[in-house]
Amino acid sequence: MEEKRRSLAPRGVSVIADWDADGATSAAMIVYAQEYRRLYPLQGRHMVDAYPSGPRGFPDALREACTPECPEALVVLDIPFTERVYNSLKAMEKRCGSTRLIYIDHHYSSLYAVEKLQELTEEVYLGHKPTAILTYNILASLGLKRLTPRLEAFMKAVGVLEKSRKPTPGEVRIIRLAASISKASTVLRDKELWLRLVRWLASPLPAGTPVDMKVIRRVLEVAEKTDKEIEERAKELAFSARRVGFIKLVDARGKWQGRGASALASKLFKILHQPVALLVRRDDGAELLIIRTRGVKAYRIAVGLLRQGLADNIGGHSSLAVVKLVQGVQLPVLEKALRRLSFEAEKESEADIF
Repeated sequence: MEEKRRSLAPRGVSVIADWDADGATSAAMIVYAQEYRRLYPLQGRHMVDAYPSGPRGFPDALREACTPECPEALVVLDIPFTERVYNSLKAMEKRCGSTRLIYIDHHYSSLYAVEKLQELTEEVYLGHKPTAILTYNILASLGLKRLTPRLEAFMKAVGVLEKSRKPTPGEVRIIRLAASISKASTVLRDKELWLRLVRWLASPLPAGTPVDMKVIRRVLEVAEKTDKEIEERAKELAFSARRVGFIKLVDARGKWQGRGASALASKLFKILHQPVALLVRRDDGAELLIIRTRGVKAYRIAVGLLRQGLADNIGGHSSLAVVKLVQGVQLPVLEKALRRLSFEAEKESEADIF
């Protein structure tokens, strides 16, 4: 018999989730299901350690989650699958062979890497709905159909924020709070605030807010300031938009740096009232094309770029696709591909109508 890989003693449950509202709400669901209902991912009394992260910071979050001992179960939530994420999990597999790995996500890159994820994980749940909705469906299938009022309200708000459904009049306030916290969290990268939010959502005990009002005001101020800055830059860049087929291409390389490119693409879409492809360069030199459209056109165009060998991988959602371009793609080649793919996406959309 093959000798088992040596692993350190397990120590309960670790969760790594995205910084935004979808990730925090999903993490809170796991905390609630495990600590208060003793149901999932492990049976019985177990504590949960939660860590916020994105795909770029995932190796550090994973190292923290598995130090000093390996967890008995590790749940990865709302993290787009990338080679960096994959390599980190492979390394963890060697060190923590007995850890039960669970992956729940809705990003395109994860959907395309389903075979790799199935090899790595004990459980993998992927779909086009927000990760919080996917997580709830898992818990509901186990009999846990009722959440805390706050947790359920945030889950519904995430559904609106991720554009999976329309809001009701009574949900406006909680949606605004969830949106503000989500926007500010990605900018502040305040781990303490994120953890307090997760614990507040998971707790069945009555409480006003996860933090004092000073922090809430700080969150709202940062969110408002960031939104205004992105809107002003979008107005400036809109003048440089060039029509390429049925899409407007905006080359923002050298004009936009840092986070918020997806939000910038959405602002351009709102200003131009047309599908938008925003080209940006990250600080590590990688070039991204963010495609924002109505319906699933963004997804179809992104898949086309991947199939033509112009993309390394794709992420995002149905109406907002984030495409990492292969190194050295020339602008004329990209424009030609976008022109053809935008025509094809338009025809497919017309066919869907009829």
